[in-house]
Amino acid sequence: MAGTMGKIHVLEIVRGPRSGETAVIDPNRGLVVGRSSDTDLRLPEDAVSRKHARFFHRRGYAWVVDVGSRSGVWVGGERVSRHRLLPGEYVAIGAHLMRVDVREESRITQGRAAIGADRPGGPSEDTGSGRSMRGSLEDIPLVDVLQWLATSRKTGTLNVRSEQGDQSGRLSLREGQVFHAAIEGREGVHPEKALLRMLRWKRGVFELDPEVESVEDEIETSLEHLLMEAARQEDELGVLAGKHELPADDDRVSLVAGAESRWRDLAPEELDLLQDIHDYGLWREVLDRTRASDLEATRILVKLAKAGLVAWS
Repeated sequence: MAGTMGKIHVLEIVRGPRSGETAVIDPNRGLVVGRSSDTDLRLPEDAVSRKHARFFHRRGYAWVVDVGSRSGVWVGGERVSRHRLLPGEYVAIGAHLMRVDVREESRITQGRAAIGADRPGGPSEDTGSGRSMRGSLEDIPLVDVLQWLATSRKTGTLNVRSEQGDQSGRLSLREGQVFHAAIEGREGVHPEKALLRMLRWKRGVFELDPEVESVEDEIETSLEHLLMEAARQEDELGVLAGKHELPADDDRVSLVAGAESRWRDLAPEELDLLQDIHDYGLWREVLDRTRASDLEATRILVKLAKAGLVAWS
């Protein structure tokens, strides 16, 4: 390997037929990934194109570029054509999920590596229990887990437990597509809304069970759209929280008597949220029951509070 001894970017293959291997992104030549035998990292599967992606260095950074693949290159749940990689990010190509890492050049070795052995909570396989995948949300964000399951067309139930508020949920998958989502104790929440909420869970564990139950209320929106929508809602909710004081889940929201603003001047969706606040009170229940998304309901709440129509404690 040319160059002075220093830091080298590598790809740790954490899921897929070549799980456990480490591929070095050569500082001079880069790394070509594809199905063809003349690529640097060969992934022999139908979902991978002959020449699928190229990883390379430029000005101290590692990059990936899609070189015309059919199924795409996915980073953080989004399909990318060209992307600057950061250590810890996950790249999905076909059924393979790869983690970007930086190592000392002197420690680089070719061949098999015990991926996940030195990272508590990393993805692992338990053939004895019949579970095909489990790990930590801090190690692999849920969006990356779902993207990998989509590209590998997995069927089963992904059980997720969040350390934020001690919540548990399950995602039902059919050939990689999420067709149902439910949060324990919040059965009244629409499946699509439940999925968007779970995608905001940052700490916890997940485990894939090969068994899946049939349900009546299926999600029809594509996973790709839902992942983008989840990112948008999370970003905009963060902006709202930075600008306004928002109620906690357990806060009780109430109508303010004698407000100067008149209800007849409100939009239909604002009247709907007022009705939900009157009926349920607890903000958590309001979010669960309202037809609006969590983001839209929060936006309306802020507007109603500014008008002096609602308050919470």
